[in-house]
Amino acid sequence: MSDRHPCCDPYRDGDRTDPNDEQRAGRVRIVETSEPGWSMTYRIECTTCARRFTVKQIDGPALRWAWVPQGEKRRRVH
Repeated sequence: MSDRHPCCDPYRDGDRTDPNDEQRAGRVRIVETSEPGWSMTYRIECTTCARRFTVKQIDGPALRWAWVPQGEKRRRVH
């Protein structure tokens, strides 16, 4: 069984991808969010393949989001 999901592969490294924009475009569904604020967490589901992500909003000089596929281990960057 392959872990390839072409429909949502761009989210793996897409730190500029706002989950709200993706939901408005119909590509994902926001299942759950934390309390609104600068450091929100989202639970996301791809509308094509049902793959789930945990998305953490990161405040800084530019707002960005860390998309982590659920059920996968994070890769360490050396």
